[in-house]
Amino acid sequence: MGVLAPLTALVFGFAAPVGTLQERSDAPVLAAVASSCAGATSAAGDAHSRLEAMYCGINLVRRSYGLGSVRGNGPLNRSSVLKADAVRRCGFSHTPCGMSFTLTFRRAGYLPARAFAENLAWGQGELGSPVHTLAMWLNSPPHRANLLSRRWRDLGIAFERGRIFGREGVTLWVMQVGLRR
Repeated sequence: MGVLAPLTALVFGFAAPVGTLQERSDAPVLAAVASSCAGATSAAGDAHSRLEAMYCGINLVRRSYGLGSVRGNGPLNRSSVLKADAVRRCGFSHTPCGMSFTLTFRRAGYLPARAFAENLAWGQGELGSPVHTLAMWLNSPPHRANLLSRRWRDLGIAFERGRIFGREGVTLWVMQVGLRR
């Protein structure tokens, strides 16, 4: 007789911008992500394929809502990695370890910037897949606002997978977006 592992998912958004798009049914958009972005429906796989699936998913969602794509940005990727590491060590917060919200952006060299924001999410098992994470962000007004703001041009993504928050099989996602010029 097998034991069922509990599944958990949490999302956390910060610095939601103004001027986002009005909500509509996201099911067709998420179905497009699932069919068009290789590996988007699974939390398993190597780091490169996970990141590629999330980049693909974010930009497909944005294009589906008539927005421009966001491009990968080296400093924002570094900032996302720094935040993911701090969250894993100190807890699920935009200010883990008592750090200011802007610290990772500054340490990674992204600041000064005109605007920046981030979404955090974690899910256990398949709830940590890119498509499920995007669904959670789209179903939360502050996360949706961050994901679908017209102002963003730059994107940084990081994830960690393993034993996190005292649970096995957790995927932690950090999405940071910004506009420098």
